[in-house]
Amino acid sequence: MTAPTGLATPDNNVPLSPLGWLTVYAVLLAGLAWYWFSSYAVPGCDTRENMDTLTGGKFSLDKIKQVGYSWSQKSRGCLATVTQDGKALQFAWTITRVQGRRRSRVEHDYAHPGIVQARYGHLAWYGGFAAQGQPIGREALLTAMLAGMDGVRGKTLYYAGLSALMSPQHHREIGDIEPLGPCREVRPGVHSCRLLLARNDMLSAADTTVLAISVLQQGDFTFTRGAGGKGWSVTPQFAEELAQARVQ
Repeated sequence: MTAPTGLATPDNNVPLSPLGWLTVYAVLLAGLAWYWFSSYAVPGCDTRENMDTLTGGKFSLDKIKQVGYSWSQKSRGCLATVTQDGKALQFAWTITRVQGRRRSRVEHDYAHPGIVQARYGHLAWYGGFAAQGQPIGREALLTAMLAGMDGVRGKTLYYAGLSALMSPQHHREIGDIEPLGPCREVRPGVHSCRLLLARNDMLSAADTTVLAISVLQQGDFTFTRGAGGKGWSVTPQFAEELAQARVQ
């Protein structure tokens, strides 16, 4: 059956106009941007998935709140309280979406409440963690501190039994650090940095058995640049600086 004379039949083979393609691309980009920059890429602090993963049904969390969400790092910092022997204690963790080779996954990691508050409570305007500890940087500072601990202890110590949900990189004597501001040069080649330390080797001072949390210390530590300007290391005063750090 033919179409009536004078009526045009639709041509399904006509290519999409440039304006049409632009519209399609704009919609796709808007969807990707919404997913990336919004918080939906990482589960919320109070979702059932998080509660089941964190507690295993062995205890309950109250007063759950988000400290901050770093959309550039796809990482969320959370705080809550857990009651033990009638005493309310702080409990903290992070939720991060990690991109794998083929697909991403969500990782939960226990953390010290003080570290979470300091790191996620002061995010930069671009959605990332504040650039504290410059010009050295957080990762280089932690690497130098752990090497310094090897010198103080005479060997490398791990605390692998801390928690199944704690990342392996947090199982050293110093589980994590957070710089509290930029480092300052005190003499040529030597910088002083004020840091928060999550100490795993002081667990006997922790006041909870629900989770073996780290003990938080704050102190000033000096670092020197390596030969040829590569890398950083603690100074000979490291053991003294460690002893002077205050428990928070």
